Amino acid sequence: MDAAILIAIFVALFVAFLPLILSGKQWKAEQERARAHRMAEHRMNARLLRLNI
Repeated sequence: MDAAILIAIFVALFVAFLPLILSGKQWKAEQERARAHRMAEHRMNARLLRLNI
C-alpha cells in the first residue's frame, strides 16, 4: 500500500516536471542558434575590419 502511494507521487511529480525538462531542451537549442548567429556576425565584422570598410 505504501509503495503504491510513493509510486503514484513519483509519477505525478515526473509528469508535472516533464514540460520543464522539455522546455529546457528547447531553451538550449535556442541558445545554440543565438550563439551561431553571434559567431557569424563576429566573422563578418572581422572580414570588414580586414578590408578597412
